[in-house]
Amino acid sequence: MTPQRTAPRPLPSRWPRILLVTGKGGVGKTTVAATLARSFASMGERTILVETSGARVVPGLFGHTTEGYTPVPVAPKISTISVTPQAALEDYVVQQIKVRRLFKLVFRNRIMGPFIEGVPGLHDALQLGKVMDLEREQRHGRPAWDRIIVDAPATGHGLTMLGAARAMMDMTRAGPMYEGLKQVHEVLDDPEKTGLVLVALPEEMPVNETLDLWARLGDNRAQVKLCVLNQVRERPLSDPTWADALPRLRAVPSGAVAESTDLLDRWMRRVVRQDDARTRLQGGMPIPVRDLPALPHRVSSPTDLDTLADALFATPAPGASA
Repeated sequence: MTPQRTAPRPLPSRWPRILLVTGKGGVGKTTVAATLARSFASMGERTILVETSGARVVPGLFGHTTEGYTPVPVAPKISTISVTPQAALEDYVVQQIKVRRLFKLVFRNRIMGPFIEGVPGLHDALQLGKVMDLEREQRHGRPAWDRIIVDAPATGHGLTMLGAARAMMDMTRAGPMYEGLKQVHEVLDDPEKTGLVLVALPEEMPVNETLDLWARLGDNRAQVKLCVLNQVRERPLSDPTWADALPRLRAVPSGAVAESTDLLDRWMRRVVRQDDARTRLQGGMPIPVRDLPALPHRVSSPTDLDTLADALFATPAPGASA
């Protein structure tokens, strides 16, 4: 029997300018981030997709290579950048002292290197500082980017990153770094300016971790705009039809029919688990939950992203999954 589904919640009519995408490792958050970038770019928004911790996956989805810490256009209205803590630190310090050679002399040595590596939260705060640089960047008297999408670290680390600016403020207490971190915190903590997108797979562990993240977000739950249920398989038959057909197919004395029946039965059981996962997410979080279909191949092109974007932003029919 098909589970009773809740009425679909509409997607936000107004999205924050900055969106952080996070979820359990392996759930496809980079694909979701790229899908969002493709969607906003198709609406005419100049979009930059920020990969963190040196990841360089996104350009390949558009058939490009990346130069790392330099924004690279990969499609109309879409650029991408790969941020590392080391590059972000150099960028920040050079902004303050104006002399790159002095940075190399002071910070690239066997004494300062281990010290910087050991400061809790510094790496995350530096990467978020680069996001703020992109937020403030101007071209011809207007913001350079209409939309900034951050492919954030996996769930646990993502939650730590969200609080990194606040943690570093508590450590520094005063001074230029404190003032910069305060600006970062004020933007990231504002639901009007920064939103969160959670990503899950229709499986027990990712759903449990997503609901746990929701609980741990506390006051930041107001920033969550959407949960994406990734790699959802299409339902081949209605439950009543399959319940009627299964015993008849089992009675056919044919190895080929038996093999095909087993395959379809496993597919139908997986669909039921998908329905359960969706129902749990919808029941546990008062936000839109949207399906992203499983493609028959690995996502590897702008055309694939367009297919996913169409599905993600399609208006669900009454009674369909949100």
